[in-house]
Amino acid sequence: MSEYKRKFTNSEKRHKLAKFNSVYYEGDPENWKVSRLPNWMNFYGYELDKELQGKSPKYYRQFKQGTIVMIDYGVPIGNELGGRHFGVVLSNNDTKFKRKIMVVPLSSHYHKGYIDLGYDLMQGITKLIQNRVIELNETVDSLIERLIQFKNSNNGKTFTFTIQEINFIQANNIDGSLIFKEENSFNIEKRDPDFEKLIYQIKATDSWEKYPNIFKYVSFFDTIFSFQKEIFEGIEYGKNMVKQLNELLRKFQKYNKQSFAVISDVKTVSKLKVAKLSHFTISGNTYISNKALTKIKEEVIKTIE
Repeated sequence: MSEYKRKFTNSEKRHKLAKFNSVYYEGDPENWKVSRLPNWMNFYGYELDKELQGKSPKYYRQFKQGTIVMIDYGVPIGNELGGRHFGVVLSNNDTKFKRKIMVVPLSSHYHKGYIDLGYDLMQGITKLIQNRVIELNETVDSLIERLIQFKNSNNGKTFTFTIQEINFIQANNIDGSLIFKEENSFNIEKRDPDFEKLIYQIKATDSWEKYPNIFKYVSFFDTIFSFQKEIFEGIEYGKNMVKQLNELLRKFQKYNKQSFAVISDVKTVSKLKVAKLSHFTISGNTYISNKALTKIKEEVIKTIE
């Protein structure tokens, strides 16, 4: 690779940026390219700064051929592809060390030269959402089962207290009616404000931890409260995600458009331009069929023969 050795003074750099700054600050904000410049330049500057400081990632997400990814192509020149688009990974034998992937972008609108993939993308998205809903429902069921098992193994637990410990409770004006029951019965399926208040009052006293049975009692209910919090939050998260995914699926099924591969815009892109991935994103978790992938490959080959 040849080295570009031309060095510019700060004055020359400012002059070179003059036209860009005019567009950046004074350009029509209704123009989609102008409106996207701030975010794109922020991304570019952030990633370039990391690269120059030697802080770019050592490892990257590994993509299987045929994976659907969301790519941010940024702000283009002329009629180059720009903005965010779904694309299909064409690279084969990708590894975590490779920084780029070859991608063919997808469009929901047909133009001359585009390859019709039918409803492949929508079918992949539908399958992904349905699978994630099943996983979440299974997780919620598992959490509920843990709650039931915990209740069965801990309900009815008894505690005994020494005279000194009873005197300590009474001396600190703590209501002992819950503490000194023969059995400690509680409803683990929902929070119990009375027990929470009781444990808070005990822990607010001085030296409560020096009394072994009181310490066991407080530790027992602290464990219950912590377990309840974990389970309740997990169940709430799972149910909310199921609701959101079902709503997303409903919208996608209403949308239900065909997809077209934009063969003319096949290119390699940095993996840094792939939208952030998670277990629930369409990007990185959805795949086109082998039939559609073969169709794309055949059309790409035709462009270079």
